[in-house]
Amino acid sequence: MIGRTTVHDRHDEGEDERDLGFELVDDLRSFVTISRTHPKDIGQRQVYVRLDEKRTTLLFGDHFTDELDPGLHELRVHNTLMRKRVRFALEPGEHLEFVIINSGRWWTWGFAAVLGSAPLFLKVEKRSRL
Repeated sequence: MIGRTTVHDRHDEGEDERDLGFELVDDLRSFVTISRTHPKDIGQRQVYVRLDEKRTTLLFGDHFTDELDPGLHELRVHNTLMRKRVRFALEPGEHLEFVIINSGRWWTWGFAAVLGSAPLFLKVEKRSRL
């Protein structure tokens, strides 16, 4: 667990248990990581991400982590053609990861060869991190 301090750990260092105070409580910060590193991602184009009011752009291989308050939040992603919106609740001390996959179909490269571009489909997978 991130930043966990126990009485036993501190007692071995020779500190008095009365001096620990608030350090005995687990770290209850909440985080969300958004990544675009999935092997099925086609690796083309950027994906625009909006986490509550924070905006960023992810290229293939990019990721970022943000600390959020526990409660209800909203993730919006789009690749200029497809849009996804995910509403989620974040608990104290929780770390969620959203993997964004910008993928094509079996016909994508043929379509792109003839017309010069092809639609890319967007998928968002939610995972809990320890």
